[in-house]
Amino acid sequence: MSVAPTEILPLFPLPMMVLPGEVAGLHIFEPRYREMVTHCQLSPNPDGDFVLQYQEEERSAAFATAVRIAKVLHEHEDGRLDVLVEGVRRVEVIDISQYHLYKSAKFHEVLDETEDWDNELANTVYALHRQLLVTVTGDEPPDSFYQQEGGFSFKVAACSGMNFRSRVKLLKSRDENERLQRVLDHLNATLPLIRAVLPQMHSIAGTFTLTQGLHKL
Repeated sequence: MSVAPTEILPLFPLPMMVLPGEVAGLHIFEPRYREMVTHCQLSPNPDGDFVLQYQEEERSAAFATAVRIAKVLHEHEDGRLDVLVEGVRRVEVIDISQYHLYKSAKFHEVLDETEDWDNELANTVYALHRQLLVTVTGDEPPDSFYQQEGGFSFKVAACSGMNFRSRVKLLKSRDENERLQRVLDHLNATLPLIRAVLPQMHSIAGTFTLTQGLHKL
């Protein structure tokens, strides 16, 4: 197994995890991370601006994602920022250092051992995930939603409600078929549960709407 070269990027530890291809909103308010964003904007890196690492209390995940600042949504008068970031690639953090107010991560990029994947397995995941999105949103996702570099499995997993532990396993995996099987198992377990509670959700929402409307008359 080949090992990718060692690289260094700014580190942003948060109690959240972003997968490659996933878009997430961040509210940047601490001075050190506002400085970090400024440095990222001055030195754009197509392979990722900083490493977003899952951290809860004293526990940090070794496997993380390099993310790129996709858009600055709002710059507040006091310097706070609302930004959108997009996951670019998987990394394994091997060391942490500090050169600025914020810390930096030394890491290797995590690469797949093979580019092959099972088309039948991928098509099954694709069909089930479309069912999930239609069930939850009522809309058919366009095919363009699934088109991305870096792994079809990540695009599906990012919008499937997978928990932290499941996401870590995906980041660590170097095989697309293994990731697709994990996503398929998750979809097979999740879709029936969502369909089971959907009538109750609609009933609750309908009752709330009618009650609120009556009180406003």
